[in-house]
Amino acid sequence: MSYQLDLKSIREHRIRKGLTMQDMADALGLEGKSSYSKREAGDTKFKTSELPVLVKLLGFSSIEKIFVSELTKSKLIKQDA
Repeated sequence: MSYQLDLKSIREHRIRKGLTMQDMADALGLEGKSSYSKREAGDTKFKTSELPVLVKLLGFSSIEKIFVSELTKSKLIKQDA
């Protein structure tokens, strides 16, 4: 089974916490909010070293909580159609 980051959940947690994309960029040491935006949109991959920062900043209970299985994702896409 394959896993990937749950970008939708990351975005939802960021918004719930009241954090801007610039806040996230600053916390991850990125140049600006566009660098973070590309990560959250899936255009650029998050670096492995950024994942613990995401977990802590967004309040996930563990790093596993920011991943979703490919199977789950494909089921969700079919349900939305």
